[in-house]
Amino acid sequence: MKKNRIGKASIIPDAIADKIIKRCKYPWQQTLLAILMYTGERVGAVRLLRVPDVYVSPASHIALPEITFRSETRKRSGGKDGGVRQVPISQKLREILGTYRIGGGDFLFPSPSDISKPVTVQAFDSFHRKAIAQLGLQNEGYSLHSYRRTFITKLYNKGVNTRTIMAITGHKSMASLQRYIDADPQKIRDAIDEI
Repeated sequence: MKKNRIGKASIIPDAIADKIIKRCKYPWQQTLLAILMYTGERVGAVRLLRVPDVYVSPASHIALPEITFRSETRKRSGGKDGGVRQVPISQKLREILGTYRIGGGDFLFPSPSDISKPVTVQAFDSFHRKAIAQLGLQNEGYSLHSYRRTFITKLYNKGVNTRTIMAITGHKSMASLQRYIDADPQKIRDAIDEI
């Protein structure tokens, strides 16, 4: 569990995620959070989404079949290209995207002070930390990276095979994917009881 910003981000239960969403003051916060939850992408890439990566057109509010995370916006390791990642849009996310009103400019989440620039990670992280503190959960290890870990762990717990999860998340190796999958304490106890 993450403590004082050190360690792995904790998995966020659905009930806690719902409470955090209810703390969102602005629609862009709710939409950005929903994209984190339903795509498992990192906040750095989500904040850099452009309107054409998500919508048919800015005026239509009709989401494309999938969100495209551009290569240049995705985290790279070892100096390698992050790779383009396309994630099908779930029905729940499609509904949220259908109500989001694009603020102008090319970025889906423009900076409030300059629509030619995206919102900063710091701005969203500050809101997220404040919401968690207001809920009294600041010691639970929840962070913006929790949404990626939660997304991957949920897929794994639903029986999705790891190769499919890798295709969805863009992981290049099984070892890097495995670090995201949280072991269910009850499954560990059940496994031990089988011995």
